[in-house]
This record gives sequence, C-alpha cells and structure tokens, in this order.
Amino acid sequence: MYDTKFECRYHKDDVILDTDDVTENDISFIRNYLYKEDLLNIFTIDYSDNQEIFENSIYELYEKIKNCEFLKELMKKAASIIFLSDIKYGLCILYSYDYMYMTHKCVSDYLDSGNISEENKNLFKDFIK
Repeated sequence: MYDTKFECRYHKDDVILDTDDVTENDISFIRNYLYKEDLLNIFTIDYSDNQEIFENSIYELYEKIKNCEFLKELMKKAASIIFLSDIKYGLCILYSYDYMYMTHKCVSDYLDSGNISEENKNLFKDFIK
C-alpha cells in the first residue's frame, strides 16, 4: 500500500522554530526521526513490522511505476551513484533522506493520474544533470 496523500514533514523549515531551544545535534535527531516516520507513513507500514514488509512494498511500488519514463530515468541515475546497473536499487536510493520528499511527490502524481507535473519534475532538475 502507498499513501499518495501523505505530505512529508522531515524536510520542512517550520519543523524547527527559531524560538525552539535546540542544538544542531537536536535538529539532526528530530529530522532523522521524522524522516523515518514519514517513510513508514508513506508505505503505510507499522513501526513493529519487519524489513521484509518494507522490501515487498518497494518491490510492489517498482512494479507499478517501472513503465514511467521519468521515474525510470531517476532510478537509473540514482543507481549509478553507487555504480549499480539494476534500477530497482535506484528506487531505494530515491527514498533516502536527501530525495524522499521529492520522490514521493513524483510517485504520488504518477500513481494518482498517470502523469507527473512539471513542477514536481523540476524538483529533480539538478539531480538529473
């Protein structure tokens, strides 16, 4: 299952307010915690579920999006970062901390409408270069 309506929070500026009395380490901890929580929410996985459920969810998602040329290009590029040719690994990389909020927007567009908006494609303009 994939929640196309979920909005990632971990990358947003308003997660930590200027008035919060937190250190850089605290901010990093909070953002990492939110990232993990966002990832579980996107894939509608409970925290107590095992890794196999997540792996199956990624595989099922890959099967749903593998024919989208834009997402295929992103997966190839991501896999090449770690010198792999199998684009399935690229999908995992696209759900890493740096890319997940952008990937989720593109994947959600595709799953909901069969297309990805130019606005969401442009999130990856620097990545694709």
